[in-house]
Amino acid sequence: MKTIASNITLETERLILRPPTRADIPDIVRYAGDPRVALKMTRMPHPYHLGHAVEWLDSIEEDLKNGDAVFAIERKSEPGFIGIISLELRSDKCSGDVGYWVGVPYWRRGYVTEALREVLRYSFEDRGLLYVGAWHMTGNNASGRVMQKARMKFEHIVRGGCERFGALHDRVNYGVFADEWRFEGG
Repeated sequence: MKTIASNITLETERLILRPPTRADIPDIVRYAGDPRVALKMTRMPHPYHLGHAVEWLDSIEEDLKNGDAVFAIERKSEPGFIGIISLELRSDKCSGDVGYWVGVPYWRRGYVTEALREVLRYSFEDRGLLYVGAWHMTGNNASGRVMQKARMKFEHIVRGGCERFGALHDRVNYGVFADEWRFEGG
């Protein structure tokens, strides 16, 4: 099976963050195809089908060459794909943005918060980034709570800052600087 991402694997108490592979495609299609997931994401097509998953896996190869990191989220207790978390470097190469999603059966279990905390640790300690940001579309308050639990700070709201299916939505921005993250016990 071809590994798509780099060979970086991260571990937390309950999770393995590993490179996504073609073997993940059925789960990607199933979870991303759920409108409760897809409609909270601005870049995820809906309905979501096999071709979207293949195209996305092919596209991240180029992103990885630019220094981005993409991880499949997997539970240690029951291996198998449950979601994605990624770090996209900004053009300055000393800051980045995190994005994530997880399948509905895994909501409200703390998995995304745990994965985000590890990706922030990786960003600051292993990659030496100075700042990491994230955002969510208004109406996706659960994502904002994940960011807060991972010690990201609310920054501001951009009115009409993102689009979904031709409609503008407000964008809620969060972020954390490396020195803040370290000061608070990283």
